[in-house]
Amino acid sequence: MLTPCPTIEAVFDRVLSSTNALGIVPIENSSGGTVYDSVDLLIRNAGRVFILEELAMDVRIALLGRAGATISTVYSHFVQIKHHADWLKARHPQARLRAVASTALAARKASASKTAAALASPGAAEVYGLEVLETPLVGQSANVTHFFTIGRKAPDFRGEGQKTALIAALPNVCGSLHRFLGPFARQKVNLSRIVSRPVPGHPQTYIFFLEIDGSPESPVVGRTLRLAGALAESMTSLGTYPVRRRFKS
Repeated sequence: MLTPCPTIEAVFDRVLSSTNALGIVPIENSSGGTVYDSVDLLIRNAGRVFILEELAMDVRIALLGRAGATISTVYSHFVQIKHHADWLKARHPQARLRAVASTALAARKASASKTAAALASPGAAEVYGLEVLETPLVGQSANVTHFFTIGRKAPDFRGEGQKTALIAALPNVCGSLHRFLGPFARQKVNLSRIVSRPVPGHPQTYIFFLEIDGSPESPVVGRTLRLAGALAESMTSLGTYPVRRRFKS
């Protein structure tokens, strides 16, 4: 059963409330960059929530509203507002831009006002009683969002095309990140993503979310993780998982 959730945190809450529940959360958009809410929640729930797979989707977005209305406000997720900023400025320069938690929520808010519109999936028009007013074309740039499927059970994946995600806490001393990254460079293990996040209540202290290509089952990757782990205060695995092909919405 598919259950919509209003926020990313609500997805994590639903997953944590059930042993068998799975969730899908965004992690990165090609225009908006890293989705920090997802990263922070993965860090906060390390050891309780695991990544089961990575997905990517070409996102189709339309401007939804009421035909003939003067648009005073446009709602959308901040990623879509950023991706379509130039188009919005050219087509609706007087409209106020309002970032909300999701494009579905944007469509719902637009449905409550005769002068509001939403940048959302075209399919949301029928759900919320709106019309597709325009389909933005932003040059030839792709609007790709990467997602994680998450769950409470650690994955057991040993196929090709896999990644491993880690949470690493490092000593708060000069050069600690440089030393920690050294084993990955020397062993030629590719770091495909690294994000630093502040530790609440500890100024100028950071924790790192990392994705690497490969699995600890590989002798090279396993050795690299042992060497890097010896240089960290703590290192927690979020799972080894497949990277699926890119979908078109």
